[in-house]
Amino acid sequence: MSQRIQVKRRPFTVVADDILTDQRLSERARLLLAWMLGRSPDFELRVHHIRRTFQLSEQQWVKARKEMEATGYFQQERTQVEGGKFAWAHFVTDTPIEPPPQKPWGG
Repeated sequence: MSQRIQVKRRPFTVVADDILTDQRLSERARLLLAWMLGRSPDFELRVHHIRRTFQLSEQQWVKARKEMEATGYFQQERTQVEGGKFAWAHFVTDTPIEPPPQKPWGG
């Protein structure tokens, strides 16, 4: 029988220097990006949790999110799900990717 060993340590983040020095992002957006990238892959990020953790207003979050989107670190994807409703998927990456072209709301 194997025994499981649980490691308990304070959370920490390792972030590539180019993210921390990316002048295209405000300091707030860099901080948020670094924090999000430092979460474990099984950590479920929620916007309300991020806003509460960093005491951000809706406008502050949207501004930082748009900066991360414009530089390719953050993406949102809207899909239609069962029953005709829409769902959003959000992605954050440490390697900026070309943002996809914006689709019009009607199509």
